[in-house]
Amino acid sequence: MKIIIYSFLACFYLCSSFCSWGQDDREIDSLVQLIPKQTDLDLLSTYNKLFKKFIQKDPRRAKTYLDASKPIVARLNTPHIWKAVLFFNEGWYYQNSSEFVKAEKYYKDAIKIYQENGSEQALASAYNNLGVAQKNLGKTAAALESYLKAIKSREIRNEPDRELMIPYLNIGVLYAKLGNLEMSDEYYKKTEALCIKYDVPYGLAIVRSNRATNLVEKKKYQEALDLYYAAIPYFEENNLTFSLAEQCNLIGAAYIKMDSLSQAKIYLGKSIEFSKSNGMKSMLGLATRNLGEVSFKEKNYTKALDLFKSSLELSKQTANNIELSEDYLKISHTYEQLGNLSKAFEYRKMYATVHDSIFDQENKDKFRALEIKYENEKSEQEIALQKKEIALLEEKEKLSSLQRAGLLSGLVIAIVLFGVIYYGIRQKMKRNQLERERVKEELAFKKKELTTHALHLAKKNEVLEKLKQKASTLKQTEGGGKAYQELIRTINFDQQDDKVWENFTLYFEAVHKDFEKVAVATYPDISKNELRLMALIKMNLSSKEIAHILNISSDGVKKARQRLRKKMSLNSDDSLEITILSI
Repeated sequence: MKIIIYSFLACFYLCSSFCSWGQDDREIDSLVQLIPKQTDLDLLSTYNKLFKKFIQKDPRRAKTYLDASKPIVARLNTPHIWKAVLFFNEGWYYQNSSEFVKAEKYYKDAIKIYQENGSEQALASAYNNLGVAQKNLGKTAAALESYLKAIKSREIRNEPDRELMIPYLNIGVLYAKLGNLEMSDEYYKKTEALCIKYDVPYGLAIVRSNRATNLVEKKKYQEALDLYYAAIPYFEENNLTFSLAEQCNLIGAAYIKMDSLSQAKIYLGKSIEFSKSNGMKSMLGLATRNLGEVSFKEKNYTKALDLFKSSLELSKQTANNIELSEDYLKISHTYEQLGNLSKAFEYRKMYATVHDSIFDQENKDKFRALEIKYENEKSEQEIALQKKEIALLEEKEKLSSLQRAGLLSGLVIAIVLFGVIYYGIRQKMKRNQLERERVKEELAFKKKELTTHALHLAKKNEVLEKLKQKASTLKQTEGGGKAYQELIRTINFDQQDDKVWENFTLYFEAVHKDFEKVAVATYPDISKNELRLMALIKMNLSSKEIAHILNISSDGVKKARQRLRKKMSLNSDDSLEITILSI
């Protein structure tokens, strides 16, 4: 059966750190640095905070802060509330150490002081923890009564429903212990819904692990394992060794029922390792008993008996009657397989005595009476709430006619106002549409001008080139040398006229704004001529047209493109055209 100290959850509410694991290390360092500078009540407060930080991660270190608080409380004339806090923390420590008799005593001492001082919030948490200790002592009716008192205390204070997560979870565990899985699942579902609503990852991991344990009892093993494994990363991330010890034990127990004994041994070994590291006797006992179950299934009854007896000794130390009865039953079965029927009968009687003390009819009657009482009180509260709601509705009905009249007049005004606004928006949309069309037409015209200018430039250079060729023929004629040189200079000057390129650049920038600026910023090493080549490629002109415009040969265009690719650091798979078009 499953044991987990769910009172951890309750106490995290007290220090408002239910989901603040990530900040713990920084907070702990800050608190430790305060200790040498503080005295009296401030020091008590710091010790209390440090105790709560370490009780689940490192119980032994938590105990040092608990012990450091005791002489201060004894020495000073402190308010009674600090004595209650000290008792509460004592109970919490002993509960974590599986010493449930001591835990029950200290919780009751704390509750007495909380009641005297009217500390309702602390009282609710103390009742929750008391119920956990009583459950582990086999006092099921008393445990349920404590949980219901915690719920009632929260209802009196009209707290938000997130405060019901802990008692709902604990009641779910209690029903699971009593074998009522249907009721257990109902309370787990309520808890899970609240954890999701208020984003409480720790509570969600715990309640889903509990649901998995119920699934194991229903032989839905794969569903159970999925839930168990899903919770482990959260426990590991936050170094929650107690939760890790229990999770490994539960996974091992599931594998036992699936007859995967080698897997069971791996996880039970991990559970024992975690339990020993923090002195968790109760969890150590559970994992040891489960290892005994593995040996029993392997028909190694002598080893199984030794392990069951080790588990029994731990159950006696913790006074955990529920687990004690399980140990007696396991030992009885093992002696029976070993052929020692007298011993088997002896342990069977001990099992019956402890089991009957937990599940006797009187205890069952008390449990059922508390259930009925709680349900009745809940129904009465619901009826009172419904009466209030009816009165409120009647009051609202009286105002409804006036409200309807006001709404009607407001609706008319809203319709008129909407019409005016709608008309204004429509007019603005029309103006915007006309402006977009004008800009579109203007851009198209500029593109046309740019293309015309580029083609004109190409045509002009082509004509000039032909003139040069004809001039070469004139050169051969008599006396044509001087005229030839003059004509060539004129043609070359016209072909290389920067004024022409300036005009072209103006047309180009009007269509492709900031092209040159972006190109230079992206590729700072490119020259002015290479910028011209990029502009012509951007216009999607052919190599022939580019050759005419730049007054170079087709091979020259090809070489210029290669130099440009190199400066732009393009590999063989990259397209020069696509890269330039994207600028």
